Amino acid sequence: MDFPIYKLPPPPVLTPFCIESLGLFTPVATLSPLGSIASTAWPTNNLAFFYPFRLYDWATAYQLLFWVGATSSGNIDVGIYDSQLNLIVGAGSTAMSATVNTVQELNIADTILPPGDYLLGVVCSTTAGTVFGSITADENILSSVPVYEQASALPLPNPCVPVMATGVNPFRAACGIQFRSIF
Repeated sequence: MDFPIYKLPPPPVLTPFCIESLGLFTPVATLSPLGSIASTAWPTNNLAFFYPFRLYDWATAYQLLFWVGATSSGNIDVGIYDSQLNLIVGAGSTAMSATVNTVQELNIADTILPPGDYLLGVVCSTTAGTVFGSITADENILSSVPVYEQASALPLPNPCVPVMATGVNPFRAACGIQFRSIF
């Protein structure tokens, strides 16, 4: 008997907190630490973070997002990497929005992404700039949902050479991608 294959459509907005990043089999009980998102200082100047995600269907990325926290300072960059760690599209080094506690939209060329595995990269130039994010010590999440990092990575490099996050409690920045579905 053949069963139909179901594909999840791409979300309108993908973040490190979405099911595409956390995985379909992440127990719901482990998601509670991700609910405590707050404005916090960037951990280290020019330290980039990379969050894996998977697309199950074709999608067009048309904007990258960065949630500016309570203090605006420095430059940011957000980008999408393929599974070979090559930068597909990025915003480039951009001044952080002067408007605090808001989403900064970074326009990019419409980029068609096939189903597959990717990394969402984000970096800020200074610890004086804040971003909405979460620092989790939940071992269940950390064991199933890796966070990668790379030092001195502004603008985001091509290719990236990330390593597993070295901090005891890796940082999850509120950043994202806006998608349009392809029919």
